[in-house]
Amino acid sequence: MSGFHRQGNGPRNPNIERVAGMNLDGASDRGSASGSPSRGSHHSRSGSNAGSQAGSQATEGSRSRSGSTAASGPGQQQSPFPPGTGRDPARMMAPLSDEQVIGKRIDLPAEAYKKDNDSFTQFAKRPGFSTDGKGIQVQVNIFPVTKWPTGDIVQYDVNVSPNQLDSRALVRKVWESTPVQAWLKKTGSKWLFDGHKLAWLAVDLDRLAGKEPRPGKTGVYYIQIRRATQIRMQVLQDYLHRKCDWDKSVLQCMNFLDHLLRQYPSENMISIKRNFYNKQDNPMRLDSYTDVRKGTYSAFRLGETSNASKGTGLGVNLDVANTAFWNTMGTLADTARAMLSNPQAQNEKQLLPWPKMAEVLRPVQSRDKNGNIVWQQSEPFQKLRRLAKLKILVNHRGKDQSDKTYTIKRIIFEQNMGNWGADAQHYTFKKKLKDGTYEDPITIHNYFMQKYKARLQFPDLPLIETMRDGVYPMEACRLKAFQRYTYKLDPEQTSKMIKFAVTRPKERSAAINNCMKGLHWESDPYFKQYGLQLGNQMLVTSARLLQNPEVHFGGSKINPGVTGRWDLRGKKFLESNPVPIQSWAFIGVGSNDGFTVQEDALRNFAQTFKRAYSQHGGIIKKDPFVKVYPFNVPYPQMCEKAYQQNSLVYERIKKNMDCRFCTVSQVMLADHVRKANLQYCGNVAMKVNAKLGGVTCRAAPMGSSSQMPYYSVPTIIIGLDVSHAAPGSGKASMAAMTVSTDKTATRYAASVQTNGYRTEIVGSINMHFLLGRLLKYWITTNKCHPKHVYFFRDGVAEGQFGQVIDGEVKEIKRVFRDAKCEIPRVTAMIATKRHHIRFFPNPNDKASADKNANPLPGTVVEHDATHPFHWDFYLASHVAIQGTARPVHYQVILDEANCNPNDLQRMLYHHCYQYQRSTTPVSLHPAVYYSHLASVRAAAHEDIAASQKELPSGKAGFPLAKAPSTVYGSGGLNREAPPLLEMQNPVADKANIAHINTTMWYI
Repeated sequence: MSGFHRQGNGPRNPNIERVAGMNLDGASDRGSASGSPSRGSHHSRSGSNAGSQAGSQATEGSRSRSGSTAASGPGQQQSPFPPGTGRDPARMMAPLSDEQVIGKRIDLPAEAYKKDNDSFTQFAKRPGFSTDGKGIQVQVNIFPVTKWPTGDIVQYDVNVSPNQLDSRALVRKVWESTPVQAWLKKTGSKWLFDGHKLAWLAVDLDRLAGKEPRPGKTGVYYIQIRRATQIRMQVLQDYLHRKCDWDKSVLQCMNFLDHLLRQYPSENMISIKRNFYNKQDNPMRLDSYTDVRKGTYSAFRLGETSNASKGTGLGVNLDVANTAFWNTMGTLADTARAMLSNPQAQNEKQLLPWPKMAEVLRPVQSRDKNGNIVWQQSEPFQKLRRLAKLKILVNHRGKDQSDKTYTIKRIIFEQNMGNWGADAQHYTFKKKLKDGTYEDPITIHNYFMQKYKARLQFPDLPLIETMRDGVYPMEACRLKAFQRYTYKLDPEQTSKMIKFAVTRPKERSAAINNCMKGLHWESDPYFKQYGLQLGNQMLVTSARLLQNPEVHFGGSKINPGVTGRWDLRGKKFLESNPVPIQSWAFIGVGSNDGFTVQEDALRNFAQTFKRAYSQHGGIIKKDPFVKVYPFNVPYPQMCEKAYQQNSLVYERIKKNMDCRFCTVSQVMLADHVRKANLQYCGNVAMKVNAKLGGVTCRAAPMGSSSQMPYYSVPTIIIGLDVSHAAPGSGKASMAAMTVSTDKTATRYAASVQTNGYRTEIVGSINMHFLLGRLLKYWITTNKCHPKHVYFFRDGVAEGQFGQVIDGEVKEIKRVFRDAKCEIPRVTAMIATKRHHIRFFPNPNDKASADKNANPLPGTVVEHDATHPFHWDFYLASHVAIQGTARPVHYQVILDEANCNPNDLQRMLYHHCYQYQRSTTPVSLHPAVYYSHLASVRAAAHEDIAASQKELPSGKAGFPLAKAPSTVYGSGGLNREAPPLLEMQNPVADKANIAHINTTMWYI
């Protein structure tokens, strides 16, 4: 393929050029385990195929700017841009450890990531199993390993040269070449190969014939296969039986088994991380540029073995994977057009017209601080940044079947090209001639006319640049198939995805069994070669069904049984607002265009709500003020009036009400207000009551009247979550902490603060800010010091568990020490829903399933899907409204209080019944749920002007948007982020400040 390349700073090595020509722009992954090398290497002449593709190097040239004439010839001015490396520099900065690489494919235990010099406390071991509730059996979507290789396996290092760019594609091509495959077959055993650095064989080869590599010989590549280490599979069995600790030997066993599991499917299906996709399956269209496909999730799991399963302690977790992909129909120009069109567009007429598309992608004019005219990217142009790093095929010479792949580096934008931008009619380059001189500058448009006798259809669209510095028109490219769409789906895409993905348990169970059959384990030649056998039925494991609690209201209590829901009608809140409502308002904000509520309708809703809240026990002394304001009032004035007569668009309302006036508020959609439904008013009343300091309900064990039924000592519950902005956004991460404030853990106050950029672990300064004030309030309210802390952490991967203990828990104790408190005992738990474990109740046991065949609330699984000896379990505490219920995985990583499993699980389950804005138990412990709500709400507290709030998304880890100036410094991405506005405006009422900082303002 011909491209349009910059000239480098000097002549390139022709052999490097040839290797680069085969490069797929893939970044290097970590490779081999160390070991003693053996002798020799094997060489492969890839033949005309490899040589010709490598030799079809794109035309080199030097670019000139719009309309300018660049010098040509030797000794003349060179391009200021260095030659591309073909590799992603961001991935070169921080090489991944072996555990991090393998952990992307296998669910490794937390101790796998522990370094030899780590000082943190050992992870909590399981103290025993639950005996509470009723014993039941459920299926889990794990297929048992009935036999695995018992003999030793030899791991080999694979090296191909010349390969200066460490190209995976080149290594794979050489490995799959005829001479190498012929040699490998002579060993008499099937090889496993990771596609880059490592290979495995059951045979120890101490002789590998070949010549020493001679880098640089045209069309010849050398492959060296060296013995690296011997893998003792018995070590894995010893670990499962607690005869040894986790070490590199166990990791090597798991790495080998993982490649054994994936080798055969990857030869017949599309493999992406842990998922496999059938090439023949048709996708479902989400919109004109995205599809969704069903695939198979597959991963090994180490498990605790129950008597019921009689397994080996090793299994394969299979699940259905529903994944969004880029649509590959049409050219890249068609994809870009679809991205910029109305998401609802269904046909050609509804898409953005081509001339209009070119117009909206042109640079927009603005002025710098000195008043000079500058050109900036338009918002539609910024949206096209999502195309960066996608793989493309170039077919401008009619070679539609060519498989040479390029990677998009950027959509070209250069300020000095003026209002037309870098399109094919204005972007020029100089073609290098054989004698080293250059032709006159030529535009991309004219080059196509001369070279291919083809006129570009859309010469006014921006051009793309690849990682190898080639420049192509979008209409000459098309996306390579099976590339994941990694961005947050818009509401329309999300709706279609849910409809596609949601299936009832029976359908999901059947789909998982079909996934298993599609992997063809029974005929897998690698399984037979190495002695791996897997069962073809899901594991049936022992489980417990916990007794549901009673739900206590003001003057009454109910027993929801196993239904997982109750009715609020006729119930009074357990605690009403402690301060009677005397000054409050209902404000309608809109544009008077029929989409907002009229004042009469708003007044009707206000009276309906007042009646509903009063019926539930709300104390109201005066009628509310009611007023509708149009959007044409300036925002500051509107907020000024909103405080006295009241409000606006959600985040601006919350920013002003929370941080300017320090007053709790509730935002409702006009459509609900017009309907004035009594049930809706009751649901809103629950939120309002909690924000005013009241309590909807509390849970208690059946027959209990105790106000403190779960704790024997003063106990504080802390939830911590860190939410991150959309991939590529310049916005900061938000840390939110919620702390229980009463003895029954029904009320939670919250603190929020920025936490750097895509930083998960909360550091010392932030921890003291988040917890310090809340701890003082707890001590003042409860008139004692906490003796026990339950610390719930959300969103942390196994590789960061050690940082939670050694970092966050340590800082929590320091906050207690600074508050002159006795250091409490800490029980730290990680709660996550990001897993692929599902329960399927026994179809013959109707008493363990709901009407949709989901597990009943209170189902606990402690075997087979759990770690062999760490303390973890799965709890299904809610009723799934649709689809298959996803249990929460709780992992107790630290337990200084020696909790009893029965007591801990009962507390977790029962607390799910006292979530303050619901009439059903929730799926996650409220402390975690509340912290997530608060972290999302924290975005409204950013000290950023409204004009900067909407930021376009880019790829993960690469901020592309207009972000605060503190994001970037001279050294790159700073870790500090601007602090949030506090809910302590000096001009606000002091009583309001005290109230909002100690109540559930975020709910």
